[in-house]
Amino acid sequence: MVIEIFTALVGFLALVYAGIAKFVQGKLVDRSEMESMQAESKRLNAEFQKAQKANDRKRMDKLMQEQMEFLPRMNGVMFKQFRPMIVILVIFAAFMWVVNDIDPYTKDDIRLNLTDDGLGCDRFAGDGTFTGCFILEDGDFGKWTVHGKALEAGTDVADNETFFYYTPTADTDTYKEDGKGEGMQLSTDKPEYSKGDTVTVTAIPASMTKGSEFIIQLAAPRELRVDRVEATVSNGTYFRADLPLAIPLLGIKSIYQPYWWFIFISLIANLGLGFVMGQAKKMRKDDKQAGAKK
Repeated sequence: MVIEIFTALVGFLALVYAGIAKFVQGKLVDRSEMESMQAESKRLNAEFQKAQKANDRKRMDKLMQEQMEFLPRMNGVMFKQFRPMIVILVIFAAFMWVVNDIDPYTKDDIRLNLTDDGLGCDRFAGDGTFTGCFILEDGDFGKWTVHGKALEAGTDVADNETFFYYTPTADTDTYKEDGKGEGMQLSTDKPEYSKGDTVTVTAIPASMTKGSEFIIQLAAPRELRVDRVEATVSNGTYFRADLPLAIPLLGIKSIYQPYWWFIFISLIANLGLGFVMGQAKKMRKDDKQAGAKK
């Protein structure tokens, strides 16, 4: 699947998702009830301010009692407005699964197991430097990304990304994902390679500690023991959608992950649908008012 087809397909799925999300909001969100609650809240606040200016203690006490009775009803309406969000999040997760599953750029990835055992490419066992290597024989010329993931007993504790160039290429793309977790250096032994060269990938996890917490600290921090590092090499194929104009304030001109492209298109579509529906509602209201005047 070529990049243009996949990019268009993800964009189409984003448009479908935006339409479904709007439909769910329209069916499950009672806007009239919410507007009624907001009007009631505004009325109570305005009357309380008037009573406060007039120093009418009796009226103020009565309005405070009304506000106390109003709050549980308002909270109930607010809670009902959150229920559609749960449905929308489930639908969003389903679309994300589809996008990731059909992503053609992950099908040819090279998987490496970086080790710290002093064997193969690794120079010294137990020195905290994990190493792996592979020979460039095939793949697309250009920028290749390398994503590293440090694991402790199968749990991802740190991520990072680097890149190199497989020549001949005129590629000048230098974007890479920022590292996550407790920290890890990730690099290749050279910034540029030719066919037949051996690429050596090196990962150095930081001195990592982590405790257990949920709001408050539940367990004291302990030293994390990284037992292996996995690396995924892009083979020269990775998602990239170039925008015609940079996103204002952010200055972003390219989107590098299909899920970010999906979110970007669905956000634009959602804003567009909101504007169109708002204009349609306004036109219906104007027509109704014009008919009433006749």
